[in-house]
Amino acid sequence: MKKKSVKAAALLLVFALALGLSACSMGLSEMLIVKRAYRQVAGMDSLSFTAEGDLDASVASLPVQALIRADCSCIVDPGTLYMDLSVDMGKLGTLELPVYLYSQEGGLQLMLGLGEGENTLWFSTGIPLAGGSGREESLDVEAVLNLLQDDPEALSIGDSGTVNGVLCRPFILKIPGSLLSDALGAAQAESGSAIDDMELTVWIAEEDGSPVRLSADLASLLQYLLDSSQSTLLSGLKINSLPTTVDITGFNDVESIELPQAG
Repeated sequence: MKKKSVKAAALLLVFALALGLSACSMGLSEMLIVKRAYRQVAGMDSLSFTAEGDLDASVASLPVQALIRADCSCIVDPGTLYMDLSVDMGKLGTLELPVYLYSQEGGLQLMLGLGEGENTLWFSTGIPLAGGSGREESLDVEAVLNLLQDDPEALSIGDSGTVNGVLCRPFILKIPGSLLSDALGAAQAESGSAIDDMELTVWIAEEDGSPVRLSADLASLLQYLLDSSQSTLLSGLKINSLPTTVDITGFNDVESIELPQAG
């Protein structure tokens, strides 16, 4: 259970489950591409990637817009994600923030730093995960297929294109919000909010099946996690949209991530 929660925390479990849709109707060449990609994800111990998102949000009815960029490193088990985060708010300036997300007993822990070096001020909050509910079977690929096999629009495949210099095929998947909630194992948000259905596009290299890029609007997912957290730091933030692109830069290339000592 621990390792499954870890993958969800890094938003990679959703990717792995989505690739399990290889049993859906598709051509032989596409099926081979997906199976190669799934094998890579299934054997993944660590990952590095960059992420870029365009945030449209509000705080107390005041609009907040920012371009978010991050260089990220992730270790699957024990689950640890590090983000070197940059938040460009235009005329309001740019924030440079180190962010850590890691698993701990009963949930996830988020650490966000303000400042530099030894003067960094760390803010920490927990995100509880529901346990012992008997819903862990939703993480099984076969169970995912059973949920989606009756939906002919669950998976579509786009035309070949070049992404980061690599010839890829885009696989577009419609993932139910209920499945995302189950995969996270997240406790019910106090606000009663739920995760919306998500359209996830995965670009996979045609030659070797390497996942190259993922994109989705993460607004509903992030809002749900914020509403479920134990912190009031961002409690007034309402996320309208957060279209995000993730470019994978390396597989099994992160040896360790050292967590900071919060003062």
